[in-house]
Order: sequence, then C-alpha cells, then structure tokens
Amino acid sequence: MIDDKLYTLAFEYKKTKLWKTLYDMELFALRLTDGRIGYISIIGAKGEDCAVSLYIGEEGWNSFCAVTKADEYRLSPLEFQEEVLKQNCLQCAFEKKEELSKKEQEKAKNYARAHGIRFRGKNAYPRFMKYQPNHYPWYLQEDNEKEDLCEALTGAIEMAKLLEKSPKEELGICSLEEKKEEILLLEFQEGTYSLSKIKLPERKQEPIPMPENCNEIGMGNLKKMKRNGIWECEILQYPEPIQNHPEEVPYFPYFLLIVETATEYMLPVSPAEYYKEAPEELLNLMIEAFLEEELCPREIRVCEERTYAFLESFCRKLKIKLSMKEELLVLRKMECEFLRYFYMGDEEEMEEVTNLLNYALERGQINTEDLPEELMEEIRILLKQEALPEETAEKLCEIFGFGKEEPRGRLKKSDFQIYEGKNDQK
Repeated sequence: MIDDKLYTLAFEYKKTKLWKTLYDMELFALRLTDGRIGYISIIGAKGEDCAVSLYIGEEGWNSFCAVTKADEYRLSPLEFQEEVLKQNCLQCAFEKKEELSKKEQEKAKNYARAHGIRFRGKNAYPRFMKYQPNHYPWYLQEDNEKEDLCEALTGAIEMAKLLEKSPKEELGICSLEEKKEEILLLEFQEGTYSLSKIKLPERKQEPIPMPENCNEIGMGNLKKMKRNGIWECEILQYPEPIQNHPEEVPYFPYFLLIVETATEYMLPVSPAEYYKEAPEELLNLMIEAFLEEELCPREIRVCEERTYAFLESFCRKLKIKLSMKEELLVLRKMECEFLRYFYMGDEEEMEEVTNLLNYALERGQINTEDLPEELMEEIRILLKQEALPEETAEKLCEIFGFGKEEPRGRLKKSDFQIYEGKNDQK
C-alpha cells in the first residue's frame, strides 16, 4: 500500500537527520520519474520544525520564492498572510501528536505497532500534507501526490547518504541566498542516482486579475445615481479559511475593504472565492453592495496596482474619479479595526480584558490624560462593537464621553461560514 510506503520512507528519512546538515535555503533539485523537476527544501535546522518539502515545476519554484521573500515587518498582517499562502508544495512533516487529526493518529499508530516502532521526542508523528495557494494546508488527496512525496523522501534519503561521503560544498550545494543560477540535480538513471547541475527557472510575476465583464444591469442602475463621497479601497485576503462542506479543502477568499473617508462607513461587500480565476465575481459583489446601500462613489482612491487595475474599467464607465495615493489613512485605520474586531471572538481574551477594565474602574485608576491614543482607540472599538458588558460600557462612556453607536455596515464574523477547529479527515 502506498500509505505504508510513505510511513516507511518517513521513518527512514528521520533516521538520517539530514536537517542537521542542510538548511531550508540549501535546496537541491530532483528529477521525478515522469520528467518533472522537483525542488526539495529540508526544514529543521532551527530545531523547531522538521519537514521535507517538495516544490514541483515552475509553479512550485515561484511559490517557494514568494514565501521566502515575504517580509513580515514591511507588509501589513493581511499582505504577509497572502504571500505566505502562495505556498504550493507537498510536505512530510514530523509533528506533535496533538497536531494530527484522530484519523492521522490512528494511521500512524497502526503502522508503528505493526513495525515495532515507538514514538519518541516532541515531533515524533509523520504527517503528509498538501499546500496549495490560497487554501488551508490539507491532506494528500490523490495517489500521484503520495507517489511524488515518496520520490522526494527517497531523494532526501539518497542525498543524506551522499553527504556522509562528501561535504555539501564539494557536492555543489549552496544557499539560495547567494543568488546562484544553478543548483544540484539528483536523478535516478539505470538503477543508480547521478548528480548534475540544473538552471533555476526565472521567477515569474503573478498576473494581475482584471475583470472582463460585469453585471451590466447593475452598472446601468448605478449610472442613474448621484455620485457621493470619496472612498478608499483595497483588495485583501480574508484572515480565516472558509469551508462550505466537510469534504472541501478550506480556502481563503478575497474581499474588498472599501470605506467612505468622511464617515468611515465600511461598505459590506461579501468575500469572493474565485477572485483570481474570475475577478468578475468580486466586482459584481461590490456592485450589488452599492446598489443595496443606494450609494455610488464620486471618487475612489487606492494605494496599489492590483486594486487600481480591478476598478479601472468600472470607474471609467461610471465616470468615477480613480486615483492612486501612497497612503490611505482611513483605510489603514479600518483595516486595523477589522482585524481587531475579527479576532475578538476569543472568550477568554475578552473576559481578561473586561476583568482588567473593571479592576481599574473599581479603584479609580483610569486617568484619561495619561492613556495613550492607541489604547483610547482600542476602548472606542470595544464600545462600538458592543463587546463589553453593559455596566462596564456605561462606566467607560461616562468617563471618556464616548458614544456606543454602532457604525452601519460593520462586518461581523457571523456573516461568514468560518472553518474552525481541527481538520479531521473524513
């Protein structure tokens, strides 16, 4: 059985401790039996994670580049998430028992029991995963995926044997941080493995999705409306995966964060599953939202090319001014508020915040003049969201002079079907 083969190779690979010799950026290539080129990254040198990742072809290579170049400090949280979710690979990882689903645990235990293997250490359980762009990491679905990962593990085991005889520098393995144009290629020929060099693919820029058509009836109705307000807009990826049925791989949809600058009103646009494949879906959702709210912008401002390209035809047809700005302050503020509100679902965290505020109120320790503006803004958001107990909220409103009116159009977690919890394989 192919599953047994995977477990056999996984446990054999773990004995090599190859991650103590190779770093994750010291890739080598492997020619698969059907001729495709896979790029193998060995993870584990930092002592936290342990895995073999197989990136296949130009798509896999481009995804590896995107993930490794993602800068958490330069990008916003949602921008960084989007870059990381470009990952396209198959992976054998070694995890803690609690990280696996019950079915994965049972499979691993059955194999170990049949082969006299004991699980030792913190990352003892092999787990076989598929990473596909804009989706939650999921189980291997097809036999060909399992076969590809078997080849990757076999190649990694062979590489470990070669490195026992020769240093990696002598074999020609080097870090991609040195910007090499070629890397080592391992391939199986006539019953034995051989080494050569292969040129790395050029990294290709992902094309910008541009809608080719839209809801023409909706556009006609918007043309009849009076233009009002300056709106700031950006296409973002939703921060949590959505799953419509248990067999579906949870996915991260895209949504439009679009806000009117004067009122800070956030237009409630539903997220779109197929923005990249069919950007018309997201455009039509925006048109429907404007029609439902009986609004049509006078001007829309964006801060990056993707959203500009998405809106260009729409704005031209409706004679809406579209402009590019370096910074959109209202949009950034609402993005922060959206993220705070979205993640405020943790009951324990909310209880801790409430207890802390009540403790300070009871002792008269809240001095409005001493509080930083960031904390004042956090308290305003909690009051707007009606997230605090009524008695606590009334006391805070009295102290700070805040109102509790909920801005219209506020996105709520309950508006979406969110995938939560462990991914128990069905």
